[in-house]
Amino acid sequence: MKPLLVFNFAAHYRVPLFEILQRELGMEIIFFSRGDEEYWQRHLGVSEGRYRSETIVGREILPKIRVNPGLAKALLTREYDVLIKCINGRLEVPLAYAAAKLRRKPFILWTEIWSHPTTGFHRVTRPLVRYIYRHADAIIASGENIARHVIAQGAEADKVFVAELAIDNDFFYEDPPTAEAEGFRSAAGAADRPLVLAVARLSPEKGVDVLIEAAAQLRDLRPVVVVVGTGKLEAGMRRLAEKLDVDLYLAGGLKPEQMPAVYRAADVLAMPSVTTPLIKEVWGLAANEAMCSGVPVVASDAVGAAAGGLVWDGVTGLVVPERDATALAAALRRILTSPSLAGELV
Repeated sequence: MKPLLVFNFAAHYRVPLFEILQRELGMEIIFFSRGDEEYWQRHLGVSEGRYRSETIVGREILPKIRVNPGLAKALLTREYDVLIKCINGRLEVPLAYAAAKLRRKPFILWTEIWSHPTTGFHRVTRPLVRYIYRHADAIIASGENIARHVIAQGAEADKVFVAELAIDNDFFYEDPPTAEAEGFRSAAGAADRPLVLAVARLSPEKGVDVLIEAAAQLRDLRPVVVVVGTGKLEAGMRRLAEKLDVDLYLAGGLKPEQMPAVYRAADVLAMPSVTTPLIKEVWGLAANEAMCSGVPVVASDAVGAAAGGLVWDGVTGLVVPERDATALAAALRRILTSPSLAGELV
């Protein structure tokens, strides 16, 4: 069997999987993006691994819409026995599906969507997406919540396979030097205060504004809200924190190798994501990373890791309704004032 995988780009957390797929299955890999998507933070870049791949980038004719004749040619002429395509790419998904069907090759869709976007474009194309769900030979769903979604949209249950998003657990199990964690706390102004961590882009779907509003209800605890990430809302978040008298430390974009010390410095990880017309948090690998680092997690119910079964309310974390700053504040207070509860949740 000669499988072909068509993916947008190589995020650092996917590299080990791509290496295994090529080593064990001889999988050919084609990327069709330079990793400049709006939802991907530029400082993380595109990762390389011990696998062979080719990048075929098309031309953007409209915002977020690319034509890619090079990819079309590859899909119609390369030798492969099965085509696997990620859900990303507004034209690349139907292109890959059509190419596989024209060549009578099995088509596998790899999807991370558990709530169909509601933009005008996505409303118009929803029937096409549902058609692909129903007629794909198999679907890889990155969580139980995603499996439920595609089945509700018409996919056959026995053709849906769950492969949850994962990290290198051992990387976060290892304790970083104590001085690094203490140094980060000190730099954030939280040497002797609670440190509430968010690892998130500063973009609407991450709900950092909800976290700042929640922190304003915890003044008696004097928490410092620390955000690791970059984005277009940085100035707005600073203004909101100043208005609500919340101590906010924006750590900027950090590399993966810096994160173990950051997690060890935190008292709790907050994941206040919200649903937007374009995005619903796919998973939130920060939940995996925090758990491996021994940090309790508070997530909104718009976080895929909560809907998908990793963060169980009262068992492996606390789950609150999205956009509810009061509920988020109450959950954070429970953890910050109860070391025993914090310990039980990790």
